[in-house]
Order: sequence, then structure tokens, then C-alpha cells
Amino acid sequence: MFRKFAIAVSAVAVLATATVALAPTQAHAKNRAGAVAAGAIIGLAAGAIIANQARPRYHAPVRCTYRPVTRWDPYYGRYVVVAHRRVCY
Repeated sequence: MFRKFAIAVSAVAVLATATVALAPTQAHAKNRAGAVAAGAIIGLAAGAIIANQARPRYHAPVRCTYRPVTRWDPYYGRYVVVAHRRVCY
């Protein structure tokens, strides 16, 4: 869910930066340093968010075994296996 939000925020930021960079007013036609700086900062932030979300997460493998469940059987005079229980680590 956070990944979708991050992608949406970065898309809005890119579009906003492109709009500011492509449509300067006549008074600010020669001073684009602010738009370039804002675009660079927003681009770096969006890139960091996307790169952080794209990294695969490590999950330890689940190891499961089936252990026998034994009960004393007076007919045989020993322990016998009556079932198996799944044990995961």
C-alpha cells in the first residue's frame, strides 16, 4: 500500500516540476535556478523512496518437520506411532 502511495507522490512531484520548468513567466524567464533546484531535490527524494521500496526483503526460510506422536499400547507392550505432528522452526 505504501508503494502505491510513494509512486503516486513521485508522479505528482514529477508532473509539478515539469509544469514549473516548462511554463516560466516572462519576469522569471532567465532565473530558472529555483525550478532546477526544486526538481533536483524532488527527483532525488522520489528516487530514494522508489529505490527503498524496490529492494527485496529477506525472510528466513521456514523449516518444518513431521515428528511422530507415540502412545503406550498395552497390547503390543511398547510405544506405537499414532499420528504425526508438524513442527516448524
